[in-house]
Amino acid sequence: MVSCLSKTGTDEFDVNSGMSNIIGGNNTCANDKLIPETSKLLFTQKQQNNIDEITPTVHTDKVCVSIIDIVGSTSIVSTIGRSKDIRKFYEIYLNKFTNILRNYRAKIIKTVGDGIISYFPDTVDTSNIQAFENVLRCCFAQIDEHSSINSLLMEQRLPTIRYRVSVDFGKVERARIEGFSNEDLFGSTVNVCSKMNSFAPPNGIVLGNDLYRIIKSLKLDDTCVFDEIGSYYCGAGKFSYPLYSLSRMNTRNVIHSNPLTCSLDDIKKYLVKGTKLSRIPKILLIDDEVDDLFVLEQFLKHGGFDVKSFSSPRDALTHYQKGNSSSYDLVISDIRMPEINGFQLYYKLKAINNNVKVLFATCLEIVEEILTLIPELPPEQIVQKPVEKEKFIEIVKKNVC
Repeated sequence: MVSCLSKTGTDEFDVNSGMSNIIGGNNTCANDKLIPETSKLLFTQKQQNNIDEITPTVHTDKVCVSIIDIVGSTSIVSTIGRSKDIRKFYEIYLNKFTNILRNYRAKIIKTVGDGIISYFPDTVDTSNIQAFENVLRCCFAQIDEHSSINSLLMEQRLPTIRYRVSVDFGKVERARIEGFSNEDLFGSTVNVCSKMNSFAPPNGIVLGNDLYRIIKSLKLDDTCVFDEIGSYYCGAGKFSYPLYSLSRMNTRNVIHSNPLTCSLDDIKKYLVKGTKLSRIPKILLIDDEVDDLFVLEQFLKHGGFDVKSFSSPRDALTHYQKGNSSSYDLVISDIRMPEINGFQLYYKLKAINNNVKVLFATCLEIVEEILTLIPELPPEQIVQKPVEKEKFIEIVKKNVC
């Protein structure tokens, strides 16, 4: 599906007009002037057989290119009935990610379907450490935004999403056509970046070998984990082109290996703010809706909790039975689930460990019915979904202290 958006005066996007007015245009960085050390073809208009032939101005440079694309967008959008809901869906998605890209000095070129194509002008200088740090931070920021964007979508009763981020470095052609305000980006690097996007895991990052080598040479890999996930046959001199998944180094390892230099954000992941706990609370999370499961899991991790999640209540119960019943401070469960519903799971858990504490997180508006079925359950152990991250973390903290 091709979304049609226009830029508003509030620096947000509205789904109204043609794609030529979308992101791009004036979305430039302060120093968004690439060194024109390569070819510059001046365009002229000429008439031939009464047809105007337009030749664009082209600059060739080597920069980082990034593409973010929704997983299974066609089937997702097909579940949204009304046109205004589809517009809202894309407004939330595009506003979130265009703001992140701008924050890290990326220039947004265009959208293709629901894919957002951008590049990082500052990376034209391969010795610019800050520029390549921005590339990595931007990738991580986009992945970190997953729970937040899904929370917004859930608030609007819209389907949640998963997406992939691909990024690589190489030669691109930047073209500008006379009479058009936006420039375009094309070339083998853009094509490869688009093709390799599908190699990334959902809500994950994939990068190409050319960018990987630069990051290694600049010694920016000390807090990153790279796993080679295969090769892409792409021609253009890159016959068997290695691809790598990118993730943050396990924070616990960072703290243990370098306790004096780890960042405050690293430490926060292992502390629960506002509580006096001698250890990290451990939570068992169960929800058959994988998107809801992911959102709540990210909420909990951001709150500093140790989380073990299951989309199958039966698998969760088996895990709990195998000597893990005393290791969890709290069980968080959905109610309407296949195999075993939340109420059945509650009593099965109680049969294993009578002291188990269960928090129900449900989209069903049946609080009174729950309290009738389980009279010993306090009202504060019921959460209505969708729920904001801060509120959810606060409720969980109260239930583990």
